[in-house]
Amino acid sequence: MRTAIALTATVLLLFAGAAAAQTYSAIITGSQEAPVPAAGVSPATGTASLTLSAAKMLSFNISYSGLLGTESAAHIHCCAPPGTPAGVLFGLPAGNPKVGSVGPLTPQQESDLNAGLMYINIHTQPNYAGGEIRGQIYNTVSVGPGTWSAVKALYK
Repeated sequence: MRTAIALTATVLLLFAGAAAAQTYSAIITGSQEAPVPAAGVSPATGTASLTLSAAKMLSFNISYSGLLGTESAAHIHCCAPPGTPAGVLFGLPAGNPKVGSVGPLTPQQESDLNAGLMYINIHTQPNYAGGEIRGQIYNTVSVGPGTWSAVKALYK
């Protein structure tokens, strides 16, 4: 009986999660640039928080520090695993922080995002025209405070 209840609860949590917004994040560093820039690996770093809405709009909040050049462009690239370059999918606004949204994503783009095949790239001049810092975008699991209590209650 408890197994059936636990299975039902798990299925309900999965369906509830599928309807909710999906969250993603990226740690942006110079060591992720591919190929390694001729100017060397930048010590700059950044972070990104992203949310994919039910309408398939990808909202972002991206910040960085320590760039060695002046920002000249920023993009979300697709479709490549870490260490491999890919083409530009979406342009991002200039400035720091970057806050906004792009999309809507197609089903294929959503699949590529969930597979970890998109990345953020910040380009600077004069030495990092191909990109100074890069961060692969990964799905993050978001669990609410009541989730574990609800599951534990099934086993009392």
